[in-house]
Amino acid sequence: MLLGVALAVVPSGVFAQGRPSLVNTRIRTPFGSNGHSSTVDGRVFVGNIREDSATTTTTWIARVFRPEAVTYDAAGKPSFSAAFSAGRTVDVRNGENALAFCFPDPAKPYTLSNGVAVYQPFLFDSQMFNGDNIFRRRPVDVRVSQPFTPQAEVSSFTTGALTRLTTVTGAAIRGIEPTMTSDGRLLIYQGGPANNGGIDHLMYAYNPTPCAPSGWSNPRPLSMMFNDPDAGVKRYPLAWKRLKAATGEDFGDTTSGALVRGAYAWVDHEGRNLVYIAVTYSDGARREAVSVVGADTNWTAYHIDGAINTDRMDLAHLFYSGPMWNFEQERLPSQSFPPGQSNEAHYLPVTKTHDVLALFGSNTSDYNEVDLGELMDPFSLLFLPMNELVTRAGAYDLTRTPDLSGHFFTGTLKGTASISPGNAVTRSPADSLWQPHGKGKALMVPGGGALAVDLTDASGTVPGVGGLVRGLSVEFAVRPDADIQTGCTNGNPYRYLMQKSGGLDVIYEASHRVQFSLVVNGQRVRLGVSPVLPVGEWSHLAYTWDGATGVFNEYLNGVPTNRALPVAPGTARLGAGTLYIGAGANLDAQRCPVNGEGSFRGAIDEVRLFTHARSNRSICMTAHGANCREEAIQHTPSAGQFAMSAQAPACTGTAALNTQACASAMHRGCAQRGAGDAMANTSNTWDTIMQLVSNRPPISLAGAPVASTATDLTVACAPIQHQSVAVTFEELARIHAGCTDERVVTGTHCTAAAHRFCNSQGWTTGQVFEVTSRPWVGCFNSGLRTDVEKSVLGPVSNLGDYTLPGSRLEVSQWCRARGYGAGVVQEIPSATKAHVHCFQPAVTATWKYAP
Repeated sequence: MLLGVALAVVPSGVFAQGRPSLVNTRIRTPFGSNGHSSTVDGRVFVGNIREDSATTTTTWIARVFRPEAVTYDAAGKPSFSAAFSAGRTVDVRNGENALAFCFPDPAKPYTLSNGVAVYQPFLFDSQMFNGDNIFRRRPVDVRVSQPFTPQAEVSSFTTGALTRLTTVTGAAIRGIEPTMTSDGRLLIYQGGPANNGGIDHLMYAYNPTPCAPSGWSNPRPLSMMFNDPDAGVKRYPLAWKRLKAATGEDFGDTTSGALVRGAYAWVDHEGRNLVYIAVTYSDGARREAVSVVGADTNWTAYHIDGAINTDRMDLAHLFYSGPMWNFEQERLPSQSFPPGQSNEAHYLPVTKTHDVLALFGSNTSDYNEVDLGELMDPFSLLFLPMNELVTRAGAYDLTRTPDLSGHFFTGTLKGTASISPGNAVTRSPADSLWQPHGKGKALMVPGGGALAVDLTDASGTVPGVGGLVRGLSVEFAVRPDADIQTGCTNGNPYRYLMQKSGGLDVIYEASHRVQFSLVVNGQRVRLGVSPVLPVGEWSHLAYTWDGATGVFNEYLNGVPTNRALPVAPGTARLGAGTLYIGAGANLDAQRCPVNGEGSFRGAIDEVRLFTHARSNRSICMTAHGANCREEAIQHTPSAGQFAMSAQAPACTGTAALNTQACASAMHRGCAQRGAGDAMANTSNTWDTIMQLVSNRPPISLAGAPVASTATDLTVACAPIQHQSVAVTFEELARIHAGCTDERVVTGTHCTAAAHRFCNSQGWTTGQVFEVTSRPWVGCFNSGLRTDVEKSVLGPVSNLGDYTLPGSRLEVSQWCRARGYGAGVVQEIPSATKAHVHCFQPAVTATWKYAP
């Protein structure tokens, strides 16, 4: 393996420092208050620390968050002991329930004056004393001395006069706990549909003028954003689809429907997702079950499984907020506040996947990380987090666990099975971040119990259930009881970890090994037994099957076991019916199942099924606690993974070449295969290695289409020397106003924005190669950059729409005729011309559309 050989000679210390997953780790901080808000750059926190009802006085404190003072221990865990300044307080009258910053210009949250950072936003709050809760606005002035250093401190904190918020009809807005998008136009809060002072529902109001005191729309329930006729509201991804409960029921679309009940909301900067508290706590207030709903949860309420939701009912959870991506290690210095400052040595989040929210709690004095990227896989067939289900009415259902795949294959507890009440069960025995572990709550099966999942598919078309697939992956974390086989010496006391009749089964053998079987072409294919699993400890197991080649792979803790496995090309499906996890269909309760087919005894977590063969890198990223990255990037994917639709299911042919699905598929093919192929060119070897071992996404090569037939696509992968980085649509829209969101990401506005962004970084050419919670831009240098008449490019380009599949192919062919490998359009300088960039690719490869 060329790539593996090359990496084997990389000098010690060249690999980027390991970064643990923190999604299962709650970290205490010295910041605390009863409600808070943080500035758009994440550097100033203001919270309520004292209330006096007799004088209607509230004391606010402003503290500087100093990422420069964050430290990391040997495992990579951050400490915030010196990260918050002592701060300054101010007393405000007339009461305050909670507050939200509003910046008229979020691109400039502060100005610098004689070395002092001056923040002059508005603070929105709601009246807490003397009558109904009514939202108000007041200007504030926060000045920070020695800004952007470990010594930064608030030198002054003052507030101005109050102004009540009013709607377009002149009415007051009644509610509590405001939160606002960074553009200052969308206000979300806890209130009531009648706007009469009632609470317990999530509500919103919109204003086309940022931070204005008047002109707000009449308040509406959050679940009515999708049918709001105001085009301004429809700009926010939260409004694009109906909101759903965890079991798939729609939330109400009228003021009298089944609305979202919640409290303590925080909306992210671009209005994509909303963090809120969903369940009533023991004190009668809604202070349990931190949840997320929005575009990155498929508009489905997601009760977060992880450290942020501590042991059930042990702690009242109130306000959380986050700095978004401002302290991300991969963020370019030009994107930072202040511009030019690197986050290399002080970064948040720590968990290294694409879309992790860094969330600070005030009442809980903690820091938590929440991974949204795990919810976005289009190949997800089943995703069981094994935590409690939260109903549409906002209550726990302890008899079920949700399915986060979008299919709503909700799991139901049977027999003695239960969901653990706390998170301690999923931690590693030594409480180490670098030992395999689960996440949040887990399925507990003491024998005689299971989780039953009813796989329904009335149409017979759901891939992997009724519809045949040519790839499948199964992942889960497992912790056998320490005494699971103690005394079991007779017969063959094997146990089911998972069983779907006619589809697959996973058996825990008496030898503490695991055997996976899958029905391929109607025949059961058994893989033989895995390495021995430790008892009383967590292991992460994964199995992939590539139906195009028939290749199976087995992974233990994110690393291939390299066992010789059967080869079985063909098709498979689980079929409709019940999938059992933790036992077979008979829920055998024998302590020692002499004749086999017994129930498992232990804990199972994070069960995930996918309808394609996942790459080793993808498996490694979801194996919590496994130190597997170096091995994972050296593992060669099987050939069937390089089909375009096996990378992104909607990239099925030439007609889809102008979609983000094909842009993603080309990138993923280039990222996984392009590196190895490019290593054959010795001039690229060191550059390739540096890309692989850096903190940038490994070989995030953009791909450009060169030629297409009914079955095959020829792709040119961008040069090895490149820069790849996540930006936000908010950032791109400042560069080119039309690049607003993923609905237009393949259009000319976003292409121009990516081009100009890359130009600002010193590169000639830019392409959006992926979209997760935000777009990812690849920057590289092209050899020929020139304006070309559309008629010269070809007949499709001559129509004037350079996003059409035929035009994209014509541009590459025009560049090939001039000695280059491919080309892309970057700008539209006139009605008849396109600004074309031609480049020499790292590699050009032909891949099939379908496996």
